[in-house]
Amino acid sequence: MTNKLLRWLTVSLTLIISLFFTSQYGIKSNTFYGDALGYYLYLPSTFIYHNLAHVDSLPGDKKIPDGILNNIRTLGQSQPAYMVNGHYINQYTYGVALMELPFFMAAHVYELATGARANGYTKPYEYALKLGALVYALLGMLLTFKILKRYFSATLSLLTVLAIFTGSNLFWFSLSQAGMSHPIIFFLYALLIYLSIILHERPSLRMFMFTGLTAGLITIIRPSDIICLLIPLLYNVYNGETIKNKARFIAGHPLGLLLFALSFAAALIPQMLYWNAYTGSFLYYSYGSQAFLWSDPKIIPGLFYYKNGWLPYSMIMVFSLTGLVLYKYIKPWAWCLWLLVPLYVYIIYSWYCYTYINGFGSRPMIHIYPLLALPLAAFMRYISGRKMPVRFIFAAVCLFFISVNVSNCMQQANRILCSENSNMVFNMQTLYKMQLSYRDFVCMDNGEVQPRNDEVVKVSTLGCQDYNDSSSDHFVRAEQPAGGYAYHMLNGEEYQPLPIKVAYDKQKFGDARWLKGSGKFKCTTGASEYEGHLLTMNIVRNDKTIKWKACKVDNKIGIAEGNSDIPNKKIDIDHFEAGKWGTVYFYIKIPEDIQQGDIISLDMWSVGKIEIYLDDLCLELYK
Repeated sequence: MTNKLLRWLTVSLTLIISLFFTSQYGIKSNTFYGDALGYYLYLPSTFIYHNLAHVDSLPGDKKIPDGILNNIRTLGQSQPAYMVNGHYINQYTYGVALMELPFFMAAHVYELATGARANGYTKPYEYALKLGALVYALLGMLLTFKILKRYFSATLSLLTVLAIFTGSNLFWFSLSQAGMSHPIIFFLYALLIYLSIILHERPSLRMFMFTGLTAGLITIIRPSDIICLLIPLLYNVYNGETIKNKARFIAGHPLGLLLFALSFAAALIPQMLYWNAYTGSFLYYSYGSQAFLWSDPKIIPGLFYYKNGWLPYSMIMVFSLTGLVLYKYIKPWAWCLWLLVPLYVYIIYSWYCYTYINGFGSRPMIHIYPLLALPLAAFMRYISGRKMPVRFIFAAVCLFFISVNVSNCMQQANRILCSENSNMVFNMQTLYKMQLSYRDFVCMDNGEVQPRNDEVVKVSTLGCQDYNDSSSDHFVRAEQPAGGYAYHMLNGEEYQPLPIKVAYDKQKFGDARWLKGSGKFKCTTGASEYEGHLLTMNIVRNDKTIKWKACKVDNKIGIAEGNSDIPNKKIDIDHFEAGKWGTVYFYIKIPEDIQQGDIISLDMWSVGKIEIYLDDLCLELYK
């Protein structure tokens, strides 16, 4: 296959995949919530409502959807430094809004010209943000391609860029979850690398200014990314002689360095003025108690775990990390890569919420993909020099990684995958699946493969609680076919007071392999995924937990095997049926190291202390 044909095929396939995903999922995705909404608030507040001091105070005559108004209020109240001196202080900095400004203004002009609502929150504004995310991703890819072409062939450079796009979480944030900072910072990092090269080749005051401004924009969008300054500093530094060359370059351009510093600071000034106007201080930490835990970085979970880790959702980047050892191919960037990448990993996984919820995979790693493209291209260059079987295997693995990423993105868009709550067993069990079984749902909750009901045989019932005691106000008529009474957990109550507890008895348990916990439940109010109800099973030895597993209740009522009104209906992880009784159950394997007298308990945990009814809680033994 010629290089020209290979380039044509890969570009065509990338376009087909991207257009399909965008038309089926991306165009329908919601934008005005969470972090994306926080970044965006600066724009309508500045140009439409003039309410920067109270961005949550919006007029009632603008027909802003109630859902968005609620998201704005919820976002503000969830922020650690919500109110200061009577002002709403936006936790997020203004940098993303600045980069979104051209797209926002295009939508606003369109709304005004057509006599539409022009309230900042209609579909044209949402489409503008989606377009912005895609444009910045494409610009970042174009610049990355231009950078790579300086060291590798055009074909290899193109394949590298397209592999990163289709094989990593950049695909998700470019085509589905618009409004986030990551495609923008991806572009800015690519621009900074490109400008750093040009600056050293053809130094001028203008290049110092643009490079400093780009580094400043990266920093104001995400202050921890101030280490991007290592890029121009360490570019083309790889031995003693190049250190001297860098020192001479710095010493020879004092005016340029001053302009670099001023341009860098210029990007920070608007934010400092905003802080000073509403907090009384030019420097303000808007994240409150949310902080970096420098002595306890979660590097291994952040890189490798399926709970929003990096590599499980960007598998192609394994080859980039491998390419870091190929010194001869990455020599001009070797020291920069070897210092910046480990430091960057340490910083982002020292954040208290190292899983970076509200996303797909470890999203901050997207920022340095333009830099990591260099070792990825180096590894691909190395493989291209191997024998045909090696090249074929590598190509097959790359295609597999890309297919997994696209499939995962489709699952995430369909809400049958939630990467921030997932685990390896679930991801493997549901690979390429677009419809979940009840067993898949349970596996997502606790990471344990569930047996089919027809694969296990009941040994005995270890304990049941039917709550048929009407002497307490908590015992109410069940209003279900079984009749009798049920237990009513009220708002504000976290645990029900009657868990089932049994001691492990080797003789009684015999060759049994499974414990099954089950119950009947009725939820009255929907809860967020962080505040729902859990059916929990715990095995304790001498006051120390040796195994704990849980099963979410809220999203399973009405879908348990043999308990669904519509057996073949498609269910997503947000499924909820209010006011309906349903059975929920799960199995756990009996640990091999379980000992005589270990206490097994089955309980109900209302994480958000939200009302629920429960009945017929049972702990059973199966083999």
